[in-house]
Amino acid sequence: MSVIDPVTKDEFMRNMEKSENTTKSISKSAVSEFYDWMYEDQSGVVQTCAFPVPSEDQTKSEMGEGKWVHAREKEEYVTFCDTHSDLWRYHVYAGVNALDESPRYGRGSVDHIDRVRRLAFDIELAKDSYKGSSKEDVWWTYQYALAEIKFISERYGAWPMVVMSENGIHLHYKVDFPCDDGVLYNKQHLYSKYITQQAMDNKYVEAIESKAPDHIQFDQDDVSDPARVMKVPGTKGIKSKNGRMCGVIHKPELQQCGVVTMSDVDVSEDEIKDYLGEDNNSTSQSSSGDVKSIDTTPSDLNNDVAERIEHYVKVDEKFTQYWNGDVDEYDSRSEMEFAFVIKLLNHGFTEEEIVEVMWASGMSKWNEESDHYRKKTLENAEKWFDGSVTKDSTNGSFSFSEN
Repeated sequence: MSVIDPVTKDEFMRNMEKSENTTKSISKSAVSEFYDWMYEDQSGVVQTCAFPVPSEDQTKSEMGEGKWVHAREKEEYVTFCDTHSDLWRYHVYAGVNALDESPRYGRGSVDHIDRVRRLAFDIELAKDSYKGSSKEDVWWTYQYALAEIKFISERYGAWPMVVMSENGIHLHYKVDFPCDDGVLYNKQHLYSKYITQQAMDNKYVEAIESKAPDHIQFDQDDVSDPARVMKVPGTKGIKSKNGRMCGVIHKPELQQCGVVTMSDVDVSEDEIKDYLGEDNNSTSQSSSGDVKSIDTTPSDLNNDVAERIEHYVKVDEKFTQYWNGDVDEYDSRSEMEFAFVIKLLNHGFTEEEIVEVMWASGMSKWNEESDHYRKKTLENAEKWFDGSVTKDSTNGSFSFSEN
């Protein structure tokens, strides 16, 4: 029996309209509701952070710095959200899984997590800039989310909290996975990756993709890093034109929503790696359309590529920053890696050469993610690159000057 009753399109649109027109920057009741649902059965500290997002007329030097707090109490958590939501264009995020202890600084890691208690999905649309999605587009991400919810409810008997994250939909499931070396692949949890990919590879999702308008291209992040942070409902998002209040759409009672365990998945680690293509000899399955079959495994740079990299590092400061993986002006690592691929395309690197460069560079997410992520990054960059200038999340366009 369903514990989620999907809202109609009219109701969804009315709520989206309200989220755009509110003058509030926070709903303390929604923040509190989210905290209670996410962390009731978790112990430890909740990493909470606020990331600044530049407007088109701002430079990096005019932006505020990212802020972190590792909250031990609900009051501390709510106070942080209240202080930073919409403050000088800040986005407020919180950890999906509580940390066993506070990190010395900044973001926690998988080393701080003993058990994975929540699995989150992040569903948006592929875009060529940081601008917000239309209400109609967000509606389609909700349809995609419902398709995944249907599949997981049938396969695992579990139901999520459903959140409107301003430009898309977040799903939060209760799980119970140990977080030891046997089930970790780099920073990712194999069972989380497996369920996420399964949710994208089924007939319900395929049906939604076939019905969606031609301009719709779904883009779901792999969020199987246990230390991942996600947008807090009840706080203001500022990617869209007027900003939108993020909010909870569905919140099943904790005792009704079910828990996915490793025994429920009932496959071995080797079978999961084979399905995901993590043995570097096979390619992962995808429901997001045709993906080119290319070698996405690590390799040493050949002499020609190495010489070209050496040249551009000397003459192009931005290229050097990308190569070192130390560009901090993007809201996510995915955007930074997408920007570097665009940069490489502009400098005439072939697809195969770009794969080599990305593996050898300091781009962390490229190494942590699945073949599906790497291939879609390449495919999307090739679609959006226009030969000279492509929209960017920081100032509206890339500058490809070598000076």
